[in-house]
Amino acid sequence: MKNDNSVAFPVMGKETFAERLEIAIGSTSVRAFANAIDISEGALRKYLKGMSLPQIDKAILMAKQANVSLTWLLAGEEEQPAADSGTAIAIAISEFNEEFILIPGYHIAVSTGHGKICPNEQIKRHLAFRRKWLKFRGFEADSLAVVFASGDSMEPTIHNNNTLLVNTADTKLTDGSIFVLRFGDELYAKRLQKRFDGDILLISDNKEYEDQIVKANELDKLQIIGKVVWIGKDLY
Repeated sequence: MKNDNSVAFPVMGKETFAERLEIAIGSTSVRAFANAIDISEGALRKYLKGMSLPQIDKAILMAKQANVSLTWLLAGEEEQPAADSGTAIAIAISEFNEEFILIPGYHIAVSTGHGKICPNEQIKRHLAFRRKWLKFRGFEADSLAVVFASGDSMEPTIHNNNTLLVNTADTKLTDGSIFVLRFGDELYAKRLQKRFDGDILLISDNKEYEDQIVKANELDKLQIIGKVVWIGKDLY
C-alpha cells in the first residue's frame, strides 16, 4: 500500500478502471487513441487488460482525449458526461489541482550499486502528491523531483526501480540521511556521514557492499543534489 501523501489514482466505482477506459475509448481504435495521447499501443492495451495502471498525468490525457470526466474515469464516482460536453472534465481537473500537485519525474537511474552515468535528464512522467502533505513537511514543489533507483546496495531500504522523491533544496549534509549525490559523472543514492578528518563516507544499507570514502581533498568532485524524503515501493 502506498503512503497517503501520493497517488497514482484511486480504484473505486462499479466498474474497473480498465472497463471504464474501454467505454471511454468507444469506437476509436486502440492504436489511434494511443497515438493521440502519445503512449505506445502496447501500454494502452495493458491498461485495457487491467495489467497495469497509468500515472495521473496519463489519466488526465486519456480523459481529455475521450471527453469524459476525470473522476469518473479514475473512480467511477459520477455519471459519464455527454460526448459533446467538456464541463465535467474541466471541473474534475480543477478539483484535482486544488488537492494535488504534480511533481516531475526524470528519466534518471540513481545508482544504489556501483554508479551509473545518466547524461539525459528529461521529464518522462509526473507523480501526484497531496498539497497538504507537502505543506506539512515544509517542501516547496519547485524544489522536488522524482527519480528511480537502480541497484541493490541500499536494500532493504531502497529496492531496484523504487521511486524516490528528492528535495533539492536540502543539500546540507546531515549524518545518516539518504542523499542523491553526484561524484564525478555518476549519480548515487547513499547515506552520508562526515568524519572528523574531513572525509565523507558513502554508506550502503546492504552490508554486502563496502562503504566508499570521498577524501577531503576530493570534495570538490562531490555534489549533493538533494535529500531523499520519500520512497515509493511496490509490494511485489
